[in-house]
Amino acid sequence: MEDMISSYFPIPWSMTRAEKATLIQLLQNIRPEVAIEIGTYNGGSLQVLSEFSEKVYAIDITPEYRDEQCNMLKNVEYLLGDSKVMIPQLINKINDSNENIEFVLIDGDHSTKGVLEDITNILKIVPKKPITIILHDSFNPACRKGMKAYDYSNNDYVHKVELDYVTGAFNHDGLYREMWGGFGLIQLRPDKRTELIAVSEYQGKLYRVTYFKSIHFFRKLFWFLKPIYKIFKNYPYWNKFQK
Repeated sequence: MEDMISSYFPIPWSMTRAEKATLIQLLQNIRPEVAIEIGTYNGGSLQVLSEFSEKVYAIDITPEYRDEQCNMLKNVEYLLGDSKVMIPQLINKINDSNENIEFVLIDGDHSTKGVLEDITNILKIVPKKPITIILHDSFNPACRKGMKAYDYSNNDYVHKVELDYVTGAFNHDGLYREMWGGFGLIQLRPDKRTELIAVSEYQGKLYRVTYFKSIHFFRKLFWFLKPIYKIFKNYPYWNKFQK
């Protein structure tokens, strides 16, 4: 399956096979009039958004990492700068225009604060059509915390929130005991919600079991050792021992 996907989308991208297949299927079904990607990096997922969307806004701060094949994506408008600045400007423009956002991929700042700010700014969209928002790396503890920090009950256009739309991975890409990947999903509709909303965590039990075996848990548990580690890390004999 990996070879099949790569034959159609040659730019490498850091997603699992399940994530790639899900993203492709979603975009094939939606075929967005306008899509937004926050966090382009080398353009792997951007090539998929470009294939199935009429227009794509790509927000990123590191254009030097962008694959040269991205130059062939003629329906993409690149917005270079911090997403905390670029998203509000873009959303204000779209809300005042006839453009119809139908898909958003959030995969930028992976800190808790950064994820929360990107979600907060994107959810200032006033939807004219249904909008599907995918939150990448929902299996990562810092990202997941940011996703859960937003008060979805205060946004009447939010009709569904699922943090485990696609389950993430443990030891992903060889990262020792780290939790990455996974798709969270937010669905917006033009009609206002009339019922209470709850954040669903379909694989919440799996997440918790994995977390207590992860490096994230031990880093948090032994946070008080971090200053000592920094001291030894800069000590010549420690560096020699590490080698």
